[in-house]
Amino acid sequence: MINNQDREIYKIFFENGCHYGRAKRFTHPSIRPYLLKSKNSNIEFFNIKKTSEHLNEVANLIKKILSENKTILFVGAKPASEQPIKTIAQNLNMPYVVYKWIGGLLTNFDTIQKRIVYFKSLLEKEERGEINELPPYEREKMKKELEKMKKIYSGLITLNQLPDYVFIVDLNFKNHRTAYKECLKKNIPVISLSGSDNDISKVLAFIPANDKAPRSINFIISQLMNLIQK
Repeated sequence: MINNQDREIYKIFFENGCHYGRAKRFTHPSIRPYLLKSKNSNIEFFNIKKTSEHLNEVANLIKKILSENKTILFVGAKPASEQPIKTIAQNLNMPYVVYKWIGGLLTNFDTIQKRIVYFKSLLEKEERGEINELPPYEREKMKKELEKMKKIYSGLITLNQLPDYVFIVDLNFKNHRTAYKECLKKNIPVISLSGSDNDISKVLAFIPANDKAPRSINFIISQLMNLIQK
């Protein structure tokens, strides 16, 4: 029996489209237990009760991780998840990737770290006004390089070692598949917001919900942040 409080919570999930999955032909078997059974629709629908339960479980897990002073790398390198992932990471003082996943970020971390150090040196030159003192051609070239690096590395400035955990929105998104594979290779536990086409068999914890629509992602991530900060 659903009480009135839960009914209101579930209603908000529905209003934000969190219950929508993809067409049934894309469904991954591992996520079937979190979907409603339907013979009349070609679209999968999430069991919002389970979505809500898992949202609370993930929030409690992240609270525990933070209390242990561990690092979570937040990954949302697609337009729909860029802003909410950046917001939650910054609120929790955690590193993030929202522009694109850099191949080898985890599996070739030493090399990536050198790029981060170089990026920091360019930021320092910019702050001191040294870039503006260069000859016009060199100045423009360095400014273009810096702007490009800001998009890629700005969220990684505080990442001085491999993260203890990685949070990924949509494991099946093309750019995120590489991130997920690198996590598995490096034995880094993964937490995810996962839609109906995601393979969740190897993740530590997950929120089963619509991971494609901006409105749903925004709602889930904002709710997650609220629960963590309670």
